[in-house]
Amino acid sequence: MNLNAIGTVLVDTEVVVDPARLALLAKALGTDSAAETALRVPFFGPTAAGKDSVVKPLGMDLRRALQGGQSYEWHRAFVPGETIRLTVRVEDIIDKGSMHLATVLSEYRDSGGKLVQCQRTVFVERRETAQGENG
Repeated sequence: MNLNAIGTVLVDTEVVVDPARLALLAKALGTDSAAETALRVPFFGPTAAGKDSVVKPLGMDLRRALQGGQSYEWHRAFVPGETIRLTVRVEDIIDKGSMHLATVLSEYRDSGGKLVQCQRTVFVERRETAQGENG
């Protein structure tokens, strides 16, 4: 993992809250409140701009990594069809010796710059062991 990435903006782009995607998500959820739920979680920040938008810049090896946590801060629901500014940055990286923990902050803002949602995602990557070591 790139331990020098703290503070780095990994993604700064616009995404559209696609009504068709919301419908697919609601169908997959399959509950009475699925349509409302879909308006609150239509994106996963680390992959919203493409699957490699966070993994590659962090230098993360997915063979040794997992998602260690996810938290949300909601300000309002997303609106179908609206364009949102997505910014993803590396908030923190901790070197714990045998593993690294990276916290990635994803912020979604409306066209007026108001915060719609924040997501914090923690990735845990086991350090690569030297050949011959048990690990």
